[in-house]
Amino acid sequence: VSTQVIPTGFEALDSMLDGGLYEGLYGIGAISSLGKTTFALQMADQIAAQGYEVLIFSLEMSKNELISKSISRNTMLRTLKTRGNVQYAKTTRGILARGKYGSYCQAERNLIKNSVSDYEKIAGNIFIREGIGDVTAETIINQVREHIESGHKPPVVIVDYLQILSPKNEKWTDKQNTDNAILTFKRLSRDYKIPVIVISSFNRENYSVKVSMQAFKESGAIEYSTDVLIGLQLKGVGNKNFDIDQAKSKNPREVEAVILKNRNGRTGGKIGFDFYAMFNYFAESDTAPMTFDDVNLSSKKSRRL
Repeated sequence: VSTQVIPTGFEALDSMLDGGLYEGLYGIGAISSLGKTTFALQMADQIAAQGYEVLIFSLEMSKNELISKSISRNTMLRTLKTRGNVQYAKTTRGILARGKYGSYCQAERNLIKNSVSDYEKIAGNIFIREGIGDVTAETIINQVREHIESGHKPPVVIVDYLQILSPKNEKWTDKQNTDNAILTFKRLSRDYKIPVIVISSFNRENYSVKVSMQAFKESGAIEYSTDVLIGLQLKGVGNKNFDIDQAKSKNPREVEAVILKNRNGRTGGKIGFDFYAMFNYFAESDTAPMTFDDVNLSSKKSRRL
């Protein structure tokens, strides 16, 4: 039986994963504010642009917030591709705050309009389910089943994020409930032969150390049951004199995706990214289109398309 592979749209990551995503359970972990939701959302958009369906379970952010993050990224991408004025690119708040639109010039309004049109081209393949305090792993299985039974293609599933899933049993410990959720998602990937991506947060003890399997230990069975485990970290973390606040203040932030586990491929690989947090955009470092020297957002050497 042939196994479908779905490219993530990140070339170096796809190369590391032998072409992209396969049937199985994937874990993506990072400390707070390092962009794990943004990273997964950009991956979702890039997968949807290839014609695959993506079902996102957002347990923290609203549907409007996620869509605005995607449109924000599109404003930046359009600006870079057309070599337009990078000051016109919009943040998520710049998209959501409709009251600001009256102060935008016509070029800014056109940029937003065209960026919305870009999103509409892939929107038919992206399905976002919101939920706060009422979504369990079993809820997700049921909604995936309903999605497929309603005539849709088997989707790539993204769960954002593991730690705020509702417990299956209030009498169980956090670890027991988390273990149950992970095993449920593993079963989901196997039963429907789809990639299931679970996002996990790290605790503060991991803020100034290199990402490792140890960081996932409080996430229960995720380190054992996942097929692929990816940790995001700031470049230079763990080195002497590393300053996390200074690293976070860079624009773009220098982020590395470390392949901590790959059941059927290479482990230990590291992919560098430039993370433009203001505009919700990850660019693989070797192919990053440019920095923002011209608007005083970075001191790095500019690179253009």
